[in-house]
Amino acid sequence: MKRFRTLADMLDAVKRGEIPSNVISPGAAGAALGISRQSVRDLCIRGTLPAWRAERVILIDGAAVQARVLKSRGVPDSQGDMYATR
Repeated sequence: MKRFRTLADMLDAVKRGEIPSNVISPGAAGAALGISRQSVRDLCIRGTLPAWRAERVILIDGAAVQARVLKSRGVPDSQGDMYATR
C-alpha cells in the first residue's frame, strides 16, 4: 500500500495519473468480493490489491477488484481461455 503524507499529496497524484480514476473504498471492495472491510485492508497491506493511503483515507483500484471478482467466479481472462482444451 502506497502512503501519502496528506490528502493534498494524494489528490496531486490522482491529477498526475499515478492513481487511477476508478478507485473505490474498502467497504465497496469488500461488498464486491463478499468479504469484510478488514479483510480487504489485509489484502491491501499484503500487496494483493493495489491501494493508496493518506491520513485516514484508503483508495483501492476498482479494476483490480473487478478482475478478482471475475476470477473468483471462474470467468476467463480472455477469449482464448474459453476454448482451452484439457
